[in-house]
Amino acid sequence: MEAVKGAFQIMRPLNGIGAAIGVLIGAIASGFLFNLERNLFNVLICFLAAFLTASAGHALNDWKDVEIDRINCPERAIPSGRISRNTALILTIALFVVGDAIIFLTENIQAILILLIGSVFIAAYSLKFKKLGFIGNITIGLLTSFCLLLGGAALNKIEFSFWAALLAFVMNIGREITKGVDDYVGDKEEGVKTLAVLLGRKNGSYLAVLFLIFTIILSPLPYFFKLFNEIYLFVALGGVDSIMIISIILLLRNPDSSENAHFVKRILKFGMFIGLFSFLLGFPGLLLPDPNPFRNIILPW
Repeated sequence: MEAVKGAFQIMRPLNGIGAAIGVLIGAIASGFLFNLERNLFNVLICFLAAFLTASAGHALNDWKDVEIDRINCPERAIPSGRISRNTALILTIALFVVGDAIIFLTENIQAILILLIGSVFIAAYSLKFKKLGFIGNITIGLLTSFCLLLGGAALNKIEFSFWAALLAFVMNIGREITKGVDDYVGDKEEGVKTLAVLLGRKNGSYLAVLFLIFTIILSPLPYFFKLFNEIYLFVALGGVDSIMIISIILLLRNPDSSENAHFVKRILKFGMFIGLFSFLLGFPGLLLPDPNPFRNIILPW
């Protein structure tokens, strides 16, 4: 029983469900609700595959960081002895194999490629990229965007989830850089090469601001490309962009403060949730009736 509890602990199922919900949001933002029966199987498979591969990444992370956890988090499953390191590795491999295998049931080349590439990045992050600062920030941004892309790919309408994925990617990088400013002291001691450690907290905050500004610039484009309706534009500009403007002002006023960065990191997470809802509510025909929700769509490429 202790081994089972330990296995669930290193999988972090709540985080895995979060990744799977990202797939669901990407699917809904691509029109899933307009044709449930036709797309249900592929969406469910992508949902499950995302959960399994994300859980594999969490387990791999605990396997890799066991020596650090013996000092900092001795209550975790592996250092506490509830599950052995070898068992954790076997569980990690099994989760990756099953997650990567079932995606082939979709017979969807886009979904297959997104999940397999995502699995490689998940493993690379835990094994190497996490301590490489900005490369790790980019990886987290990619993995977040991949969940949304996978939902769109399940419906063969990746052009809709593309914008949600792109905005999540850019905004996430800004948030991860801000997180590096917040964690400056601990990261410096652990040798994590974040931008704040390499360039200083002030320059790290300035770079985070650049990514947030870029996100604001990109945010209205899905509406102007006629992919999402006026509700999306209202929520994106009035909700998400307002939070980012506040975050930018706070970072510019006090760029050296870890406490300030900690607060900004938290409100940016809230802004990301609002952003996801803007894509859910703004799909053509969902709340604003349109007899042909795919009318006059202009693709971004």
